[in-house]
Amino acid sequence: MKPPPFDYYAPRSLLEAIDLLVRYEGAARPLAGGQSLVPMLNFRLAQPAALIDLRLVEGLDGISLEGNTVRIGAMTRQRQAEHSALVAQHLPLMRAALQWVGHAPTRTRGTIGGSIALADPSAELPLVLRALDGEVLAAGPEGVRAIRAELLFHSIFTTALAPDEILTEIRLPKMPPDCGFAIEEFARRPGDFAIVAVAVVLEPLGQSMIRARIAIAGATDTVFRVPSAERLLGVGPLTTEVIEAAAASAAECCNPMSDPRISGDYRRQLIRVLTRRALLKAAVTPGPWQQPSSNPSLVK
Repeated sequence: MKPPPFDYYAPRSLLEAIDLLVRYEGAARPLAGGQSLVPMLNFRLAQPAALIDLRLVEGLDGISLEGNTVRIGAMTRQRQAEHSALVAQHLPLMRAALQWVGHAPTRTRGTIGGSIALADPSAELPLVLRALDGEVLAAGPEGVRAIRAELLFHSIFTTALAPDEILTEIRLPKMPPDCGFAIEEFARRPGDFAIVAVAVVLEPLGQSMIRARIAIAGATDTVFRVPSAERLLGVGPLTTEVIEAAAASAAECCNPMSDPRISGDYRRQLIRVLTRRALLKAAVTPGPWQQPSSNPSLVK
């Protein structure tokens, strides 16, 4: 298959890239790593009038720590983040999620910002952004604005980004060293997009209080959080009964989509099973979610 004809530009500054988007009045697309957009072009699922290649724009990559916030440039390659000591130390959930993303060659070219801006509802990086309450920065003709994760994703391949805006940076609060976390995913083959994926973060708030976050991908047209299940986990210890109740609540919180391969009922069952598994893994870390006398490898 061949892509449709399009104009191509490789600007060297962010301002030049934004000016090109404005000139094409919504008919142009930014090109980051190209691991998703290029196949979409070849299948003619996307037919932009122009591609604005961001690879030469300076200042759009890199990983740094500023206070309690990890800043990741949108053009940072996924492989770079996967092997970053800073990500491993402060964002271990992202590091774990990246190992589920495609294959090593695609992660070598794919970018953090490109995956998030695409807003595929089965992708792991939007899942991490939601689970960690992150935000992105978007630059456009009116300047730079921050968009919180819960406001960014609207539906499949649709975000709050305006047609003349470029996602420039991802900001994530660093995870406390004593938090529990896990990501569980089910896909047809290794490297495939998730049929369902679940990310869990357990953060101690003092004594028996817990801040729980559960994010789900692949079940509906966008990644989402599960407040009803999170509330059930607010006070420890997390017994088997509490975890089962939270997993059941997560499974009942949405209307999972069906497609020619997988039914909505099957996805609902996957949500329950994967949420339970993720919670059990996250609860292995010592914290108020454990019973004082419990074996740290088993939550009763």
